[in-house]
Amino acid sequence: MPTSSANARPVVGSAPRIAVVKLGALGDGLYTFPVVSALKAFRPRATITWVVEERLRDLPRLHPAVDEIVTIDTRGWRLAARRGRWATAWRGIAGYYRSVAGRFDVVLDVQGLLKSGVAAWLTGAPVRIGFAPEDCREPLSARLMTHHAAPAGRVHALTRNLGLLGALGAPIGPPRVDVVPAPADETWAAERLAAHGIERDDQLAAIHPGAGHPAKRWAFGRFLSLAERLGRVPGVRAVLVAGPEDRAAVEEAATRMASPPAVIAPPSLGNLAALLRRCRVVIAGDTGPLHLAAALGVRTVALYGPSDPVLAAPVGTGHRVIKYPCACGWTPGPFFNRRCVDPPCMAAIGIDEVCDVTEQALAAAAVA
Repeated sequence: MPTSSANARPVVGSAPRIAVVKLGALGDGLYTFPVVSALKAFRPRATITWVVEERLRDLPRLHPAVDEIVTIDTRGWRLAARRGRWATAWRGIAGYYRSVAGRFDVVLDVQGLLKSGVAAWLTGAPVRIGFAPEDCREPLSARLMTHHAAPAGRVHALTRNLGLLGALGAPIGPPRVDVVPAPADETWAAERLAAHGIERDDQLAAIHPGAGHPAKRWAFGRFLSLAERLGRVPGVRAVLVAGPEDRAAVEEAATRMASPPAVIAPPSLGNLAALLRRCRVVIAGDTGPLHLAAALGVRTVALYGPSDPVLAAPVGTGHRVIKYPCACGWTPGPFFNRRCVDPPCMAAIGIDEVCDVTEQALAAAAVA
């Protein structure tokens, strides 16, 4: 596959058709928002399409500069192939190819995986920009690009993503996240909070106990104890925010608590964004809702196990990360230790510490 030298920048017209390939996950996807904002500032007449996994199709809708969303179902294709349904997998791939082939002038792979590289390559765009091979989790994906960003090294995901703009010749200014929930989402959040007797003047502390991987989860019982503790602080209302996979367990656990907190399970990302925007502070592990809250300008208390805060801490001011050294031999880097199911570094985070840090965040938010 052809690749460019570091000095060979592509020529981009005044109204390019640009595709951004960022398939998942939620937190990683949010750190693509500043790339979209910068692209629109660079070429205001550009048409921007986001290629995303079907399960995250609502994420690009939160950015006002995204003109079109193209969904892809790599998980479904792999499952069909493993079950011997090759025709089903092939139809999905062929359908995606027909929907994107020849439609774009520039494609940015903001993921660095083989599947995202293939998704970019299938567009047939003459300019395909990706990370330097050493910055890709699967370096083979870099061979499918025509141009590469300069090597970034151990930097935050947001900084690494913005490096793609340098390969395009676009200026890199202060990052703008530009998360904009729809008015209907704001109405939904207001109605749900009102149903729980929560008023706008209440200091709302959202607690999200879920995470995409067991190694990133603080003990569920500790989250419940934290909710009880915060609920006793004058003027503070604690809300347990549940994802679809955790809703039943969270609701059942809340009913057994002496002072049950509100439990809200937003059915869409837009609803979740509108809910988090109403909060003074959000407490969670290294998971999508934590980074969504930070993108909305909400203070966060981040509970980190085998994740590297240098690369994946919430971006912005007013955030606190609680992280203890790993005792399993894992060293900081872009990929957390997926084999560490019950990491002692996460277990070392105590309820008293999290409660104290949260109360400090609430106090700071009250005077901001």
